[in-house]
Amino acid sequence: MLVDACLLDDPKWYAPLAKALAPRPGERILDCGPGSALRALYCADRFPDSQFVAVEFNRRRVTKAFKRASSMNLSNYKAMTFEDARRTPFGAAYFDKAMLVLNLHGLGPEDKTKNLRELRRILRRGGIVLAADIDQPKASREDVILRLTQLFYGAEATKSHTSGMWPKYLTEAGFTGVRRLSEHPIWIGRMALIRSRKQ
Repeated sequence: MLVDACLLDDPKWYAPLAKALAPRPGERILDCGPGSALRALYCADRFPDSQFVAVEFNRRRVTKAFKRASSMNLSNYKAMTFEDARRTPFGAAYFDKAMLVLNLHGLGPEDKTKNLRELRRILRRGGIVLAADIDQPKASREDVILRLTQLFYGAEATKSHTSGMWPKYLTEAGFTGVRRLSEHPIWIGRMALIRSRKQ
């Protein structure tokens, strides 16, 4: 998807995401969304004592990342793809932390909540979610990504991103302590990094 590619190619928000993730030895961490196969590969190489699982909807990215992981001898990395994030192959409380990157802006309100509830199910109690997605524009040209997204997914999907209210879906799905960690102007859009917890 062109919209995701525009944002994934800009590394400004990567460093705050990695800093907020702060992987600890033994933790199982999920990375879900466009680019997750390569992003989790980078994390697995950098934090060898933590386990990383990537869920990527682009099969070519998964194949590419799997080959690279094999050549790097990474035993703490796994990448997979499946069609519906509302039904994952993971058991309850399987993960300690999760990164949800550019996963919500293309979903209608009901599917946003359903996906986040499934994420809550597979996180342990006290588990952390870091969500990074398109946010309310605050300068000229920062609305271009949102206008493109609206063309692809419709006004209902993008409405809460245009207003900056999309983090409310984390609260509706049962997460607590929802707060903005940072905001980043990204070329023709704006990204926000949100932290929340499963109580």
